[in-house]
Formats: sequence, C-alpha cells, structure tokens
Amino acid sequence: MGNISLQIERSASGNVEAGEAVIFDTIISSDGNISYDPLTGIITFNESGRYIVNWWVATQGAMTLSGAAFALSSSQLDFIEGSSASKIGQITGFGMIKVNVAPVSLSLINASTGTILYSSAPPSKAMLFVSLDGGLADTSLCFITAQYTHIIKQLLALYPTSVMSVFTTNTGTITGTPYQVYTSPEANDGGLFILINSLGQYETIPLMAITAIYIGADTVYNPSITYLPAPAPLPPGCDTNLMTAIHDYLPVPTEVIIYVGPLTQASGEIYRNEYGVIVLSDADGNTPIFIPVNQIARIITNPPELNKTNVKPVIKNLTDIES
Repeated sequence: MGNISLQIERSASGNVEAGEAVIFDTIISSDGNISYDPLTGIITFNESGRYIVNWWVATQGAMTLSGAAFALSSSQLDFIEGSSASKIGQITGFGMIKVNVAPVSLSLINASTGTILYSSAPPSKAMLFVSLDGGLADTSLCFITAQYTHIIKQLLALYPTSVMSVFTTNTGTITGTPYQVYTSPEANDGGLFILINSLGQYETIPLMAITAIYIGADTVYNPSITYLPAPAPLPPGCDTNLMTAIHDYLPVPTEVIIYVGPLTQASGEIYRNEYGVIVLSDADGNTPIFIPVNQIARIITNPPELNKTNVKPVIKNLTDIES
C-alpha cells in the first residue's frame, strides 16, 4: 500500500442546497488509489485503511435560522459535522474515515436545513484534503511543516520583540510578540506556535494551520536564517510534486501576487525560494513574509517585461482590501 492523498478545491461561486454535496471543481493533486468525480462531488476510497480528511468552506449566507453547517457523509454511514465560531463565515472540519471493506464513497454535504451561499470574496470557496493515515510520516508535507517550524524557531530568537501577524486557514489575523514553539513530550518537533497578544494573553496556533507570517513593521530579513536541506531522494507523491513545482516555477526575484487560505493576499518579490517555503520581500529584504508552499491557493505573475523593480511586500485579508 503506497501513499494515498487527494486535494480538491472549489473556485466557482453559487450555492449548495440542503443535503447536497459540495462540488469541488478543481483537482489540485491526486496520488494513489483514490478517485474523485467533479460532477457529483463524490470521493471514492478504493483501498482499506484509515483516512484523515481536512476541509473548509467560505460562506456568506444561509437560508436557515441555525446557520451554515457542513458534514462528511459516507456510504458506510459516517456523518462528521464541522464547526464555526459564527452562523456564517468560514466553516471548518476534520474527520477520520476507517475503511475496512473498499470501496467506500464520501462527500462533503450541506448539513443544514436550507440553502447555503458560498462567499463571493475569496477566489477559493472551499478546499478539502485527504491523506491515508500513516502514509505521510516521511513525505514532503511533513518536510514542509518541519521546514516552517525550523524557520519559526529562528524568528523567535532573531525578532523577539517584533509584533508579528500570523495568517491562518481561518479568516482572522493573529498579532502578537513571539513566545514559543511548543513540542509535546511524545513528539519529535513542534506542533504549536504561541504568541503573546496586546492583552498579555497567549494566542496558540497549530503550525499546520498557518498560511503566512509577516514578522512586523520595519523588520529586515536576517541573512543568518538557515533552511533544512530537502530529503534525498525526495519521496514520491503529490505533495512532492507541489513542493518541487513551486520551487522551480518561482525564481528570485519574480514579482508575484499569492493567495493563501480563504481570505489572504500577499504580494512582493520572491526573495528566497527554498524547498517548502518562500519568502516575499523587496530587493533589500524589508518586511519579509514567510509562506509555506502547501498553503498556496493561487499565484499571479506578470510577463517579464511588465515586472517592476524593488516591489514593496504587502499582505492583508481580502476583507480589508475591499473595505
């Protein structure tokens, strides 16, 4: 049994009726014995195993008093609802599907009693990622997380008093001074990034939920920052395909606009492009932005003749851009 994973996205606007499946219109990556039908929204597991499913949907309205709700629903009667801090906005979810006898089908469905409208603001309306549990221990997805953790530990030491902005797979931006990368006694590396906010409270963020870090106003990239070397050989899989493609596709100093998460847009020049992470800045390394490549949803570049020089890096939520 090899690595099995799937990442799918919905970029089309519109709505989804009660009880109907979310139709993801783009297959970002697919690896191993798993299939997806973009006409029905049905994922099919063709091998037994334990599968981890992460997803989010950006909504702006629900024709029901209880608000928007989504759930993973399978042919073997799994029904796992997601959660949200409000009745509309971003709905997120996580589930574990154990397949004893294949095939088993799975959909992400509207679990409310009314029609749900997708948000019109972000270019990506919904995202879903599936992986075979135990199949990612030595893959590039874990390397990307390890690379980002390695960088954050250095940012803690190099910019201890800087007020950083951390963008996540949710719609909010978390600001504060860096405090700690937390590693549990059972683990071999960090799992949580902790900031101290303006009220003195601890803001704790799962590392895999971080889409970008802006290290603060008036900061300059420190050339002492080091990066982990990529595994040799690189493990085969869809995550390696993504990581190596971005590494090759965006040479320094390409001018880019990058969308990460549901509502975040970053722009600037590629200042560093290492396996697993890119750094946006200007030619002098001012106010750098660190982005893990697995969180990138969209990349916009100009033809070379239209590129400017020394572009100032900017990152903000699309809600701020449109207001």
